[in-house]
Amino acid sequence: MMNKTKRLFGYVFLLLALLVTSCSSKDVFDEDDYVEIMEQEQPVENIDSAHTWTLTTTYYMTASIPETAQDAERLLILSGNPANGESATVFGEYFVAAGEKKYFSFVTSNIQSKFYAALVDTDGTFTIVAFSPSSDRNISFSQPLATKVRIDSRLIGLQTFSYCFEDEMPEPGDYDYNDVVLRISQERTALHQITLNVTLAAVGSMKQVAAAICLPGIKYDDIALVKTTDGETFNDGFKWTSISYLTSKDLLSKGKKDVAVINLFEDAHWATGATNYTSEGYIPRYKYNVSKTTGDDYEMTSPRTVSYEITFKDSVMLDYLTLEQLDPFIIEEYNGALMEVHAAYRLRTSLVLHEYVQPTSAVILPWALIVPSGAFRYPLNGVHVGFYKNGALFGAYMTKDHAFGEWASNHEKALDWYNYPTSNMVY
Repeated sequence: MMNKTKRLFGYVFLLLALLVTSCSSKDVFDEDDYVEIMEQEQPVENIDSAHTWTLTTTYYMTASIPETAQDAERLLILSGNPANGESATVFGEYFVAAGEKKYFSFVTSNIQSKFYAALVDTDGTFTIVAFSPSSDRNISFSQPLATKVRIDSRLIGLQTFSYCFEDEMPEPGDYDYNDVVLRISQERTALHQITLNVTLAAVGSMKQVAAAICLPGIKYDDIALVKTTDGETFNDGFKWTSISYLTSKDLLSKGKKDVAVINLFEDAHWATGATNYTSEGYIPRYKYNVSKTTGDDYEMTSPRTVSYEITFKDSVMLDYLTLEQLDPFIIEEYNGALMEVHAAYRLRTSLVLHEYVQPTSAVILPWALIVPSGAFRYPLNGVHVGFYKNGALFGAYMTKDHAFGEWASNHEKALDWYNYPTSNMVY
């Protein structure tokens, strides 16, 4: 009997051959067999079929800005009270005016327990209150904890998410989630403008992989301008022979249904800035920042950051644009088809730039994870993020009651798994 894993490759090849050649005279792809093989290949048994692979909660709020707050300019949602010397992460930033009823949303990890709101005046002073978004969706400044105090700016940092990709779709991955690792933060830099700070932290893939960010619900024509803060891009010096993975060299492109797409890079290895063309004209394909030693296929390099200033024609939508709503995705080639791996699980079947077929009925681990932490220690090359079978936990995140496998088996458990790495298995 043919090995089932080998059969998978044959079925997928035939599926994509049909896609590329448009021959539809005979259905040669067996969806049921694909599902069976994929489920057998998983490092976690009994995956929660109701899983959305989401570690965050989005809150829709209002804030009542006092009439007396004549100098109020911005509203910040924070994780801590910097007036007490606490470090605070900015979950959201909004422009406000005295007497305004402000409507907005913000996103946090599911384990976040403290919330503060700060009115920032034009002189930079803060008025701070505590609030509980789970019990009261309106923020009032009638009883502030601190009024018009000056804050050490070093205490305040931007919310950052880690977007971790596998590049093997539609085949089973090795589930180390380090083929491409992006860390993205968002800041409100003007009334009509946000800046996305995109860091390419790791490239564990050995093939060409491109990346972009889709802005779901935002049209190409909703955006006035996209530029980088220093004029540099991930593609500087890249020798474009044709537009293949991305569909444009421009920073902003139009996806299907006119959706706005921010183009990041055509080739992840080139984007690291750690390589150059060989004398034969090709790009060396090392694995960057996925091993604690160098040599052979492995190299270490400083993560590279490019900041994108995105100016919108309407400022209202920026009050609702969070990191959770962004859709970073990679583009990888498989048997002649260009396939998109979307970070957001709810958008996993989206077709933004390319047409392809993706079987989706298997209950499997996703090909991408969004972790609400900019310090997430992704697994070393070839190390499962979490193995959980027959009651045994193993892998990069295997701490009992805080294990990835426990979360994969029950989406209500181990919501903090990403804070419990096995130190010798993560980068």
